[in-house]
Amino acid sequence: MTDARVARRYAKALFNAAKKAGIVSSVEDDLNLMTLVASNSPAFKRLVVNPAASKDFKLDIFNKAFSDRVTAMTMHFVRLLLDKGREDSLELVKQCYQELRREDQGVLKVHVTTTIELSEAERRKLIDKLTHASGKTIEADFSLDTTIMGGIRVAYGNFVLDGSVRGALDRLKDRLIYDVLKQN
Repeated sequence: MTDARVARRYAKALFNAAKKAGIVSSVEDDLNLMTLVASNSPAFKRLVVNPAASKDFKLDIFNKAFSDRVTAMTMHFVRLLLDKGREDSLELVKQCYQELRREDQGVLKVHVTTTIELSEAERRKLIDKLTHASGKTIEADFSLDTTIMGGIRVAYGNFVLDGSVRGALDRLKDRLIYDVLKQN
């Protein structure tokens, strides 16, 4: 079982070292590659989290799979995770690392949900508006969801800007229930 606090500490140490060396984006790319391989290969993931497999065997697998594709700092970090028995934390470390990079660079990660695919011009216009409103650089993920029935929903951090038809109907329902209960 992984612990978010421990993963954040590892990510912070890695981020600080990468920032000092000037390779923040390279290390992030390395972590993305490793977690992508783990998520696309169930056998690799099972091997990584298998307590019966020795650390040396796991390190040998990581070296064969990644040593010529990732930075030396990332391989050293993987060795550290393996030595400490925290190899199951790699995905969480990657997520924490990305959060630290965004905080450091003043980037806001947003998730945009619509019922129809937005054109590139519409996406750019939305990102520009969000950039202007927040004062931060925006990294946006776009997804489709027909259950919102129309409109758009933008989620970031603990906030949701809900301009969807479903959201308006839910707010109307809540208001009607409140008004009915208030009368009694």
